[in-house]
Amino acid sequence: MTALSSAHSNHVFEAVIASHVAQTGASGASGVSGVPGETSGSAAKHVPLAPASTSGDYAFLGATPGSVADAFYMSAAEDWQAAINSRFVNELLDDTLPDNVLISYLIQDFTFFTQPTLERLTAQAPTQEIRDMLNRQAEFFADQEKPYFLRFLEEYGVDEQQQASVPQTPANREYCAYLDQIAATGSFAQLLCLMCAMEWLYLAWAKRTVDAGVVQQVPAHRGWVELHEGDLFRRWVGNLIELVNRYASVDGPEAAVFPEVARLERAFFEDSYAYGVGE
Repeated sequence: MTALSSAHSNHVFEAVIASHVAQTGASGASGVSGVPGETSGSAAKHVPLAPASTSGDYAFLGATPGSVADAFYMSAAEDWQAAINSRFVNELLDDTLPDNVLISYLIQDFTFFTQPTLERLTAQAPTQEIRDMLNRQAEFFADQEKPYFLRFLEEYGVDEQQQASVPQTPANREYCAYLDQIAATGSFAQLLCLMCAMEWLYLAWAKRTVDAGVVQQVPAHRGWVELHEGDLFRRWVGNLIELVNRYASVDGPEAAVFPEVARLERAFFEDSYAYGVGE
């Protein structure tokens, strides 16, 4: 995978999306048939917004009231709620997300595979048991999440050359710089909180649709939810929460990680619209 360069003009990105729209006639949400841009008039039911964060929301995963992880969760509450209830998430869960916005998001999010966050976290793991757990998750990312990106970028007509020619959005660039900084200089506790915050936040927004009993009809939408909900992903997030409770401190520099991740995720979702065609 090639990290995207910010040196290219945003017109290149617009050309990629415009080409897709010209090929499919799509300007709105994808259809239930699995063919990008094709609609059948069916869509997911509306998914209610997540309620405001309260202490103990994730006690079932180990973030009990008074725990370090729960304190970090609450410290990020404002941007966390804005991110998981963002326009992007709402439209994806309701099957109303425009194709051009989804393509923008997929291209930008794929760049995170080039970041060494998990690799550095694994290298600093204090026990072999933790390293083994992290290595198993790395295999999941390679076997499940990476193929998701490759499949749907191909279905939306975006090849590797086009991906490489699309510039990073400002939010993506800032986020990747933050990941690079923590990976290069951060402690195990900081890296751990970084991974936990990112994965937990994605579980939190996917959990919205599971709690509502709504299954997306657009394959790309449903697939993204399925990657971030279910027993395996909950176990992964629960493992990270348990490690945060064990190795992190509310008085350490890692306490700043959760609020920063929530802020960056919120901006990242918003940029999917700001850099779409016609925006």
